Amino acid sequence: MNSSPGFLGFFKTSIGRKWVVALTGLFLIFFVIVHMAGNLQMFAPTPDTINRYAELLKSNALVLWGFRAALLVATVLHIWGALSLARENRAAKPMNYAVTGRKARLGLTWASVTMVISGTVILGFVVFHLLHFTAQVVDRSYQEMEAVVDGRTMHDVHRMVVVGFSKPLISGFYVLAMGLLFFHLRHGAASVFQTIGIRDRALSRLIENASWALAVILFVGFSSIPVAVLLGVWKL
Repeated sequence: MNSSPGFLGFFKTSIGRKWVVALTGLFLIFFVIVHMAGNLQMFAPTPDTINRYAELLKSNALVLWGFRAALLVATVLHIWGALSLARENRAAKPMNYAVTGRKARLGLTWASVTMVISGTVILGFVVFHLLHFTAQVVDRSYQEMEAVVDGRTMHDVHRMVVVGFSKPLISGFYVLAMGLLFFHLRHGAASVFQTIGIRDRALSRLIENASWALAVILFVGFSSIPVAVLLGVWKL
């Protein structure tokens, strides 16, 4: 009699859910890197660069919506895996550890303890960010912003971003979310490789340093745009 849990059964186990969190996390990290690269075109010599980029994405609707669907599935699976593991860990360790040294000996860090909390805030930010710049329902005046580029009329994304981040509360929330993303990625990126079985000490140190570097690059890259707007780098 075969007692193997099967493919779907494997992903109901703790190890399987850790793999789900790890693989979807890698995909989400890839998306965040690509998204940052696109956003940094705000610093191109002319606003036309990011407007062309945004128009190119909109013109490839099949690819764009296919990627969005994959992103949605990855996000749902990532949240499901993380929350189910967190509930399982709480059930296994119902007593709170009051001594910081005890946490350290158990291999816990401030970042790992707050992964679910930071992830929840980041999710809330993502929803707001989509409503703000993608759906453009927070400020409907964005929908009327147009620019003529190469003889074609298209959405003026550059102006929309400048107007949006000229509001200190929105920029502050954005930078705060990027700070939480920094801690989430710094811990999560390193945990991915532990999940897939990379435990060599020298390689683990390299992965740890690379995780820090990636988190810093993403924080600085994303935060630089609202900060630049507030500093008046671009004029309305």
